[in-house]
Amino acid sequence: MFERPINRRQFLGSSAGVIGLGALGTLGAIDFLAACGSPSATATSSPSPRPPISAENGNLSVLDWGGYEAGGTKAQTSGLLAGTDYTKKYGASGITYAYITNDDQGLQKATSGGPFDIMHPYHENIQDYVNRGLVQPWDTSLLPSFGELNPYLVKAAQVNNKQYLIPWDWGYGSLLYRTDKVDPADATGWELAWNPKYSGKVSLWNGASTNFEIAGLKLGYPSMDNLSDSQLAAAKASLIQQKPLNKLYWDSEYNQEQPNFQSGTVWITYAWQDSLVSMAAAGLKCAFLNPSQGRLSWFGGFMLGAKTQNYYHAHEYVESYINQAACVQMTNLFYYGTANTKVTPDLIKDKTLADSLDLANPQAITSGTNHLQSWAPNRSKLELAWQEVVAS
Repeated sequence: MFERPINRRQFLGSSAGVIGLGALGTLGAIDFLAACGSPSATATSSPSPRPPISAENGNLSVLDWGGYEAGGTKAQTSGLLAGTDYTKKYGASGITYAYITNDDQGLQKATSGGPFDIMHPYHENIQDYVNRGLVQPWDTSLLPSFGELNPYLVKAAQVNNKQYLIPWDWGYGSLLYRTDKVDPADATGWELAWNPKYSGKVSLWNGASTNFEIAGLKLGYPSMDNLSDSQLAAAKASLIQQKPLNKLYWDSEYNQEQPNFQSGTVWITYAWQDSLVSMAAAGLKCAFLNPSQGRLSWFGGFMLGAKTQNYYHAHEYVESYINQAACVQMTNLFYYGTANTKVTPDLIKDKTLADSLDLANPQAITSGTNHLQSWAPNRSKLELAWQEVVAS
């Protein structure tokens, strides 16, 4: 483990890569997303005349999650290859990073900080970035690897048929729990986080929208991102009821969530699938809950700052992330899916992981009972409700 800001994935050492073979098997119904064919939604943009790349200063300001820094920068300590093509060509000294700790904080930082040339939000916030005028569409003709990207994700990342987000990474969210501490009869759904038997041994993420999605599913509201006023009130009451059982709302996956779980401080925690691999590698008996109400799923990617003065540099930077080599290495390193359809099973070192790839299903993250985290039209009410939960 290495210290860095919270992100949705983890650098796995060589031992985790071996033990992860068995751990990934406990994911049950999870299908790692890949796709076949080329995107049918090939959105392009026809930008107004711009200075050539040689006239740009190349000083990129990037708002991202820790661990996703470009290869070749001093900030990149996890061994990620993505971005290396860019830094080899233009150098690494011109790139600066600001960090996202959760989706809501990332949107706030993008709004009040910056301006940023590139931002790395997730699907549920695309509309917010567009509504606030923080971003502009990409010119996909400047991205040689764009035609290799999953067509479903490409389309889902558009607003008004314009490509505002270039999809890159995806995964799942659920409760990670200790199988030697939690009664199997209790591990059936999201209500596990509300079970008084485990008071003080539960830890949810400090993310407003995610917790309301969890509460919504637990209460039987499958439209978890479009709660009515009465449903939002019920979800808030449910989260207030859960709060006394909660050890803490964790902010950092690597400084809080995983250390607390590994030490036994908590037995049940909201997590992403990489934590299962890591904790199993550490020798813990644990499982990634397959709730009866369905898991959360997400995908993210790159958005182009509305005020960028490095338009062409930004496109080359993103191309260095979405190309096949970078995507294969990210999946092998972090055990997360990527949007590039050329990531095939024979390129995955962990054969159990390779066997889990659902190549024929470009919509795996919305298949079955998986719930893709999406935009909440009542975000302001949701954020206010979350403040009331925290203050309760």
